[in-house]
Amino acid sequence: MDLKQGHETIGQLVAAWQSFRMYPAKHPACVQRIKQSYEQLTMLLNQQPKIRIGITEETLFVDDCLFTDPYISETEAIDILHDLGLLGLEIVRGLTFEELNLFFALSVYCLKEDKNIQNARDLKKLHHLRIITSQEENEKPRAVYNAAMQAVDQVFNDIKGGRVPSTEGLRNVSKSMVQSVLREKHALFALAQIKDYDNYTFNHSVNVGIISLTVGHACNIDPKLLPLLAFGGMVHDIGKLKIPSKILNKPGKLTKEEYDLMKKHPIAGMELISKVKGIQQEVVDMVHYHHLHYKGFGGYPSRPSRNLSPVVDMVKIADTYDAITTHRVYKRSIPPREGLRQMKAVRGDILNPDFLDYFTSYLGDYPVGSLIRLKKGEIMLVIGFGELGSNHLKLRRVRTANGKLDLEKNLTELLPTEHDLIVADIDPANRGIDTSVYFD
Repeated sequence: MDLKQGHETIGQLVAAWQSFRMYPAKHPACVQRIKQSYEQLTMLLNQQPKIRIGITEETLFVDDCLFTDPYISETEAIDILHDLGLLGLEIVRGLTFEELNLFFALSVYCLKEDKNIQNARDLKKLHHLRIITSQEENEKPRAVYNAAMQAVDQVFNDIKGGRVPSTEGLRNVSKSMVQSVLREKHALFALAQIKDYDNYTFNHSVNVGIISLTVGHACNIDPKLLPLLAFGGMVHDIGKLKIPSKILNKPGKLTKEEYDLMKKHPIAGMELISKVKGIQQEVVDMVHYHHLHYKGFGGYPSRPSRNLSPVVDMVKIADTYDAITTHRVYKRSIPPREGLRQMKAVRGDILNPDFLDYFTSYLGDYPVGSLIRLKKGEIMLVIGFGELGSNHLKLRRVRTANGKLDLEKNLTELLPTEHDLIVADIDPANRGIDTSVYFD
């Protein structure tokens, strides 16, 4: 969208709002303004899947068009959004005339009656137009990720201080994580590719919470269980706080005595989390049994006589995926595609085969975090997926065709039909590339 189209779009939307304020909804002036606005939006949505209109630092924008020198209509658009208590709108392909008409009617009614549009009953009828509130801005993937880091830090500090951990922050952020995934299903997972090598247990806990949630979403579990799964993933390794750091971070192979001590962390974690008032049994089990094998009696500790919730198998898949794709002092990281290949090798023995299949399918042929080389020689990092699914790759350029570092970190996309342009997977460790710094 160019700047001229952006001006025209805002001008027509504001004109429609003005008409609804002056005349009844069925007045010819309103109908004409709505028709013009709808035609403009439909034309743009034929060129792109969605349009985002909003305010950033008191400046109006439409997609990439920032109106730093606004027309009168753009200034009025800011006032209207402020009056409605909104930060913006997201309009997606498939918008109907009736939806647009209903939105204007609702917004003007709420302005006149001083009502909150977020509480309007008919808002759920707007399937292709979504309002963006201040609260949702606080639930953007990066904000949610940062909140999760803070919540885990609080729990860890409580335990280190000898206190029963307060989990209210974790419970709240677990709900925000679910909402984030339901809005943008791969965005939060992309941030789980951020690795803090100097603070592995802390960073690993947040990432396993996110990945566990991704596994559950991929398996289409009951949505009511998703916050529980995220919560359990974030506390699954709290028992490691009782293991000496010299063992946790030992660069070489553990002795038998050290390994036996390491294997006690699930029991230590279970004892810690059981002290939390009202903690669910599923969470206790995720902490206690996340190293238990799917089949037979492998892993540790011993398998209980009762059946375990499926969420235990899900957090184990998440724990395994993050562990093998993260560099440690005693082992190199494995690229995502190779990591999934190795996980498939223990499918049905160590890992739940059905859950792993769903997770693998969900991540696509080139999971987020994959480093690839294209035919022209460019090295690209998969940072997300587009509107066409998990094989519609969003890429960030790491190296140019002549091998130079791309300081601009240019973005591009690769359609599902263009995968033949990929000639090789790249191991970032071999190239000395820290892929985690490329995620926003």
